[in-house]
Amino acid sequence: MKNGINVAAVSELVHEIRKVPGESEIFYGVDLEWLGGLTMDIRTKPLRFGSKRLGRDFSFRVSHHDDPSPEAAPTPADYFTTGLGSCVANILVQGASYKGMTIDKLQVDTVTQRSDGTLSGTAVTVKLEADGSWLQYKQMMMNVARFSPNYITVTLPNRIDLTYRHVPSAFRKNGAAANGDGHAPATAQAGSNAPIHLGVDIAWRNATQFDVSLRDRQYQDERWSLPARFSVDQPAPALGLNEAPNPQEYLLAAVLSDLAQQLVIVCRERGKPLRQLNASMRCRLDMRGCFNIFDKSAVQLQDNHVEIAAVSDNSEEEMKDFLKQAQAASACWQGFVNATPASLDRAG
Repeated sequence: MKNGINVAAVSELVHEIRKVPGESEIFYGVDLEWLGGLTMDIRTKPLRFGSKRLGRDFSFRVSHHDDPSPEAAPTPADYFTTGLGSCVANILVQGASYKGMTIDKLQVDTVTQRSDGTLSGTAVTVKLEADGSWLQYKQMMMNVARFSPNYITVTLPNRIDLTYRHVPSAFRKNGAAANGDGHAPATAQAGSNAPIHLGVDIAWRNATQFDVSLRDRQYQDERWSLPARFSVDQPAPALGLNEAPNPQEYLLAAVLSDLAQQLVIVCRERGKPLRQLNASMRCRLDMRGCFNIFDKSAVQLQDNHVEIAAVSDNSEEEMKDFLKQAQAASACWQGFVNATPASLDRAG
């Protein structure tokens, strides 16, 4: 064991992936339910790692960045930076453990600026205290840029396929519908191009477990903080304790919830609010690339697919047009499918 990582188990996993076709593939997924306003509920789907199937029954809320509540849940961009930074942190812990280095402290700070439909100024800063040499640190940072699935997914172009299922409201007149006003707080409607500065601090606890806290928000001359805290972990087949969603699930949740929020806003602004909204997103990851077993395997998240079902009085043609507008306005969607620059540096 090193830094809580069972290095021998990693070697066995790599051997199994080399030997058995299909054991390298991981399938992730998340489901979304709109709760009204701009609040979304995310639930992780069961995970398949090769021939193994594992329950991942975690749920968490997503709020909008202008939610005035002091107890507001994290926003899509918070989960986006969490997925990015915690994946970097995970690769660093694994790399240090393989090299026989003992980690004393590891924190990964990830920041970005959200303005309209874009994320900019995205930066990942690593604060690592360990017994390694300067050369080892340099090699580890280079390996992050080569083998971190989320870092590569964000910084290189990618693709998301979208399927929309139209459900006319006449079919659900007696069903429970979410609050359809989709009202966004004042700042979101102001149309200002001034960016909102946000980010997360990710502190290593042990092995694949990390604790996440939100950084202070900054919008023009205003600054405020939110108390939300949450955890990141890996499933057991990936050497974790299966205690919390993993980096990939947080990244999928960010993209899906941001798209859903923007769709609610677009429909409301057009005077054609939604009555109900459910969605899911899934993807595939080939671990042969992450373990550098097969250099032709993409390290990116692949086969990304979003499914949306919405109940409304709108026509199917209108909803498809609204979805296109929501995609253009979703900073996390755009950050996922476009090559988003993200600096990667070690402090100290």
